[in-house]
Amino acid sequence: MKTTIGILGLGPMGGIIATNLLARGFSILGYDIRAECRRELEANGGISLSSTSEVADRADVLITSLPNASALNSIVDEVLKSDRPDHVLIETSTLTLDQKLKAAKRLAPAGKSLLDSPISGTPPMLANMTASIYVGGDKGLYEQCLPVFEGFAATSFFVGPVGNGTRMKLLANYLVHVHTTAAAECMVMGEKAGLTPDLIYQVLKPGAGGSKMFEVRGAMMADSDYREGGGTMFDIFKKDSAIITEFAASVGAPIDLYTVAREKLNSAIELGFGHLDTSAVCKAVEMSAGIDRQMVE
Repeated sequence: MKTTIGILGLGPMGGIIATNLLARGFSILGYDIRAECRRELEANGGISLSSTSEVADRADVLITSLPNASALNSIVDEVLKSDRPDHVLIETSTLTLDQKLKAAKRLAPAGKSLLDSPISGTPPMLANMTASIYVGGDKGLYEQCLPVFEGFAATSFFVGPVGNGTRMKLLANYLVHVHTTAAAECMVMGEKAGLTPDLIYQVLKPGAGGSKMFEVRGAMMADSDYREGGGTMFDIFKKDSAIITEFAASVGAPIDLYTVAREKLNSAIELGFGHLDTSAVCKAVEMSAGIDRQMVE
């Protein structure tokens, strides 16, 4: 396959996708409405273009990393205007199932295909090549695009038709939010018992009770340093938690544990920690337990 990739959306995840692919020899074209994101792409060796349509005209494989369905719809509008045949759109955003299915349905009559490919992992995980991708769509296109997936993530899984990528990502995010909250409560229970946060983290991380979120966000909790990933992570949580709640209702699934986790994470926002990483839920739980541990600012 051609190695020129067009990336539409160069924010917290899209910018890292571009950097990872550039480091592995891909030629990258990109566009974002924010000039600072375009400048960063150029500084890293990519080519910044002036519009979505210009990227679509020059790349036959496109990757989107977007904040909402409105942005995806606008990009689909521009891709449909392009005369290039057989576009493959690797859509990595976390959106609703219906939004992904509608985008794929709009592209199909023009001979263009969508791979529903949400990413499971935090921005630091993606940057460190430890994130995973769940891909729904045509299996042949997945195999064709496998070198691209391997260029920006540790693992990719083909999970069936368009829509299954999103279904799998919602399950993953359910666990991310529940495990982050459980890690916070566990850390605070240990502190109340007289154990130090660093000891709790180092001892529990490799054991049976460990999890990826305990490994990643437990480190922030141990240090009381929630700055990494701050600025966007609680906003992403709010969007994703609404999608998960709606999805669970649509399939009639009980989500009692998730409901509690969502309330704990929302309480962290109410306490003024919304500008930090979601691991700051630990600080909210500490406050409710009467622990006044200094945060790293």
